[in-house]
Amino acid sequence: MNIRTLVLLTVVGATMASQPLPGSAEPKADLYGPPRPRTGDFDWIQFKNGEWLKGEIKDLLDESFSFDSDELDRLQLDWKDIYAVYSPRQHTFVFEDNTSVLGTMQIVGDRVTVTTLEGEKRYDRADLMSIIPGGHTEWDYWSLKYTFAGTFRQGNTDQTDISSFLSVQRRSPKARTRLEYRDTFGSLEGKETINNQLANLHHDIFLSRRVYLVMPSVQYYRDKFQNIAYRLTPGAGLGYELIDSGIMEWIVSGGAGYQYTRFDEVEPGEDSSASGAAILGGTDLNWELTEKLDFEFQYTTTIGLDEDMGITQHARTTLSVNVWKDFDFDVSLTWDRVGSAQRTSDGEEPDEDDVRLYVGIGWEL
Repeated sequence: MNIRTLVLLTVVGATMASQPLPGSAEPKADLYGPPRPRTGDFDWIQFKNGEWLKGEIKDLLDESFSFDSDELDRLQLDWKDIYAVYSPRQHTFVFEDNTSVLGTMQIVGDRVTVTTLEGEKRYDRADLMSIIPGGHTEWDYWSLKYTFAGTFRQGNTDQTDISSFLSVQRRSPKARTRLEYRDTFGSLEGKETINNQLANLHHDIFLSRRVYLVMPSVQYYRDKFQNIAYRLTPGAGLGYELIDSGIMEWIVSGGAGYQYTRFDEVEPGEDSSASGAAILGGTDLNWELTEKLDFEFQYTTTIGLDEDMGITQHARTTLSVNVWKDFDFDVSLTWDRVGSAQRTSDGEEPDEDDVRLYVGIGWEL
């Protein structure tokens, strides 16, 4: 055997050895990982099972990681399922001691490495609270959703029902401000049948990842057909996030406040208002059932310490289906209960319960 034959056999043998044998396992996916950290045009994430996904980081807030993929669209992922993150883009990283750092990043396991103009900085992943794409801009903290629903009928019956719901939230690493407003107007055969408005304002200051101080909370309620000119309930308390994952958020809160109610009409000799201290409580559950289907349940209660105030309750459940981009099809069921209804000037007592079903189109930003 000459030298040329020996070299040829060696090359052929090496080539065959590099090929997988019939029935053998394919090479592991992590052998074909992303470009080197902080290079390329995409952000990359690696799941704990070794799979890689490229796209664009939208944000990280506590344990909820938002990532946009060209093929899979926007995803809400559980942060604990992510093993590694590579990004060549500038992001702002906020840690538990309120430190903010701007730079590109590499996260592997429990270590966070941020490359800044001053050089590399290393942190523990457990201390990372949020990631904001780019620098600190006010718009990065805001979200909004508006839903409109209406019923219009003419012919044998002339009926019009119009309702709208607005939810605005500002969420920074250490605080959250929520404003919700709902109104409903309706008429039947030209006669007004529905006229109520509800507004809630909460400002939450996070004391830790899950515990927050609610200060202040303010609720405004008006319902012409429950004989309430307006009801104002300011208060304060504490809240706790029972669950905060990529697909579910569940919070509970409780505290104390003061409630003042002004009535539209009263019987002769009766007070035109009622007021007193109250105990406040509530819960809010948001659950992403599927990629396009969301469920929300909200409940609040005010327990008056004066026997004339009674117990006021409000509940709302919403099923939201994403139909196109930022537009949803929403179905909501609300329940309002006035624990101590006030008779009108002619002695008529309003119903304590009011139940409404809303079907409409929502726009989310």
